[in-house]
Amino acid sequence: MKQILKANKILFFSFIVVAFSLVVFDLETIPFGGLTYSTCKWDCLWYRDIILHGYQPDVYLSLRHIGKAAWPFFPLFPGLAAGVKYLTGLTAEGAALLLNQTLFFFMVAFAALYYKKFVDGQKYILFILLLCLSPFSLWCKIQYTECIYALITIAIVYFAKEKKYIPLFLCAFLATLTRPTGIMLVGTCGAYLMIEALRARNLNDFLNGGFSIMAGSLGLSGYMLYLYHLSGDALAFAHLERSWGREFAFPGAWLLEAIRHGHRINGLISAFIDMFFLYYGFKKRMYLEASILTVTFLCAISSGVDSLHRYIMGNPLFVMIFTRLFDYKSKKFTNYAVLGIFVLNIIISAMWFNDSHYFY
Repeated sequence: MKQILKANKILFFSFIVVAFSLVVFDLETIPFGGLTYSTCKWDCLWYRDIILHGYQPDVYLSLRHIGKAAWPFFPLFPGLAAGVKYLTGLTAEGAALLLNQTLFFFMVAFAALYYKKFVDGQKYILFILLLCLSPFSLWCKIQYTECIYALITIAIVYFAKEKKYIPLFLCAFLATLTRPTGIMLVGTCGAYLMIEALRARNLNDFLNGGFSIMAGSLGLSGYMLYLYHLSGDALAFAHLERSWGREFAFPGAWLLEAIRHGHRINGLISAFIDMFFLYYGFKKRMYLEASILTVTFLCAISSGVDSLHRYIMGNPLFVMIFTRLFDYKSKKFTNYAVLGIFVLNIIISAMWFNDSHYFY
């Protein structure tokens, strides 16, 4: 009974903070043209196209999008949003926004329960505040894959540590239908289970670690088979990335290129911030969480420094590591820091609504 009451306390507090953060966020869009208009930027327009028209077999010939197609955007999020649109009669942008802002409640609550159980049993309230009120939450509140991917990520690491294999296999399958780095997430967790099993000499856990990777591979393979049927190219999602200037190179090459030419400075700054927190995560013995972020970081930076802040800082595992900065800070300092981060969140959200390219 005591454990149930504690869990309910976390869920209730998560609900209140999430509701507050969404109200502030949604009201802030009014001066910028309204909720669905001001939040739908860049990738959202591609998701809208998939929701309305599905995946097209040919690349676009229009001047703005010539040679491009929606294939790099994986199907789970737009597919669910299309279902919400069908059931509610909302616009494509509205359905995607409703889906994400609903999932945001579940993601925060599940992440808080994970944080309390596996990271820090005392500072989970601070974690909830930082997750909801910080700039890191921006991408979970708009029509991007961050929220659903974050929820699946938390579920995978939770089920991996709890060794609950059936839900782990299902989440692994869904992760690789959400975005390309899903297979990296699943592979890292599978490797974690297999290493732990070798230490414990447990054959069953070792096999289940391998099966989780296989389940993830099924999701990715399914999408690749669909693209082969649609376009004749199973790797069309990877090949189309070149349309956005994202080509594979040694990770350090993109950093040197940004330094040498003095552009993509926001991505360059983000890369060094990310590397510090990856180091800090390992220092705090958050090995699985830091490993997942490191593999994601290396995968993302191998094709450029653009959007690094979104791929890493938009992940709740990053916020878990960030929260550990306050382990030995006074309550007064922590309160002022949270307030300052909340104000920064409002400023950065306004910049996003105003089409700022710093947070692309």
